Amino acid sequence: MAYAIALDTTQWGLVRDLFETDRGRPPVIPRRQMVDAMLFLARTGCQWRYLPARYGPWGAVWQQWLRWRNSGVWAIAMDRLARQIRVQHGRKPTPSMVMIDAQTVKGGRAGPTFHEAGGRGGRTVGAKRTVLIEIMGLPVAAEVESARPHDVSAGRRVLREALPALGTVTDVLADRGYRGLTKAAGKHGARVVIKAPAPGQSGFQPIAPLYKVEHAFAQLGRWRRLSRCFEQTRASAQAWLQVAAFGYLLGRV
Repeated sequence: MAYAIALDTTQWGLVRDLFETDRGRPPVIPRRQMVDAMLFLARTGCQWRYLPARYGPWGAVWQQWLRWRNSGVWAIAMDRLARQIRVQHGRKPTPSMVMIDAQTVKGGRAGPTFHEAGGRGGRTVGAKRTVLIEIMGLPVAAEVESARPHDVSAGRRVLREALPALGTVTDVLADRGYRGLTKAAGKHGARVVIKAPAPGQSGFQPIAPLYKVEHAFAQLGRWRRLSRCFEQTRASAQAWLQVAAFGYLLGRV
């Protein structure tokens, strides 16, 4: 199973404490149901107002979405699941090596937004998604900003945000476009290892193990909310990317 849009009891047990609190009176809509609703929205690309009634009033789910988006809970849930999966496969909770890459996507929203022109030739008006992937292909960090900054600028921000929590990382693998990350990685005790096609090869050649980053982007692309960037704010765009990564990781547990 490559994704999950309805948590089973075991999966919910892994993250329940992140989304549910024992303080105060019980919520009208169970928090597990809220998480399922947001996974459904991310997977199907459904608009808020068309959220099926079984998940509860869309306005209530939207309000909870804003609270969880602002608290950063999706990034924490991603990290917890990635650690759990690594341990299940006999590895240490945090990796010693990560791979970085970015994807520029078109914006799909009318009106005010954080989208800017960028990407190849500066012709794509939209957003840039940058992810860190470990050797098993698990996303361990995901950031979004406008398409305008260069991949290296976006990469510096991701490393600054993610590497302190991944204290075991010693190597950051990337393609030749990320040679400018050396100093940023060095501040956290890591080195940048550039991977390039073998000399003399022509045409497209997958570069091991960087093709795992492309595979991760392909899996995340199955989540229709990510088919374009439909969000007004960078915070929402980043949170939806993290929701999709969370759902993908649930399918790997």
